Amino acid sequence: MLLCSRVSMAESEDHRTGGVTNARSASLTELGEYYKSSEGYRAHLEAKGPAYFEHFVRVVCGYSNPSDRILDVGCGTGESTRNIMQRNRKVVGTDLSTLFLRAEKTDGSVQPHYVTSDASHLPFADNSFDVVCAMEFIEHVWPVEAVLTEMYRVARPSGRIVIMSPNLLSPLWPIRDLVAMVFQRRFRPPFYNSYREAAMFFRQACRLSLQKMLSHEPQFVPREPNLACADSGGDFDSVYASHARDLMLFFEKAGCEVDFAAVQSTSFRSWVRRSIARGFGSLWTSFVIEASKVKRPLKSL
Repeated sequence: MLLCSRVSMAESEDHRTGGVTNARSASLTELGEYYKSSEGYRAHLEAKGPAYFEHFVRVVCGYSNPSDRILDVGCGTGESTRNIMQRNRKVVGTDLSTLFLRAEKTDGSVQPHYVTSDASHLPFADNSFDVVCAMEFIEHVWPVEAVLTEMYRVARPSGRIVIMSPNLLSPLWPIRDLVAMVFQRRFRPPFYNSYREAAMFFRQACRLSLQKMLSHEPQFVPREPNLACADSGGDFDSVYASHARDLMLFFEKAGCEVDFAAVQSTSFRSWVRRSIARGFGSLWTSFVIEASKVKRPLKSL
């Protein structure tokens, strides 16, 4: 499925201005029910062990102290939340799905506190957390602005917001996949299933990325999920074509200082990560951004 192939430009404009069509609303309702009831998707999430979350956890812990309160938004089955807690951090995990949060841990270990909630209506007071974080979550929510506004709201003054996500509009995906496509005929569904679709994806991603780089306003691009295939992962269930530029512009407009985040370390691997993040910026296939909430007059959200 190509980006936004089943979402018209008129619908896209409605979403950017806060409108939601009836068809889109029904699709989002179906997605919410899917997350609340899918054992298959839950199994997919539980298959991800601690190593999968290692980089994210290290970044979050690098921006926090043991005395800080951390909120892990969209934590799924809570693996990232548990890993953060095990680094001597005070953390709360939240997710829409009670099913996902029913962590079946039988080792008797202490578990973090979890709260079932919609990320666009977080049940916490303003300025409650020192760090608000989310990993591979923002591409699964719409409208994006509502969730980002809530993450900003519950972060304390001088607090930090850390978001890790794939860049679903990166033109570098087909380039990274070139060897696999040529020698193994392995493509990247739902975004492209053939050489022709990969070329179309590349052109569209280049065009939209350029538009974003030239814009001073975030341009959130929706996409239609395919829940029939979502149990296997691969962002079939994503509803937002995530892009770092959108999030950075949103938080800059909110008065934050924003930058690409990386683990603070002198290791060669960390140096490579930091170099990639700064060199490719919003074009790389994944990103981690850090927005620092600063004490200055806010622009309109």
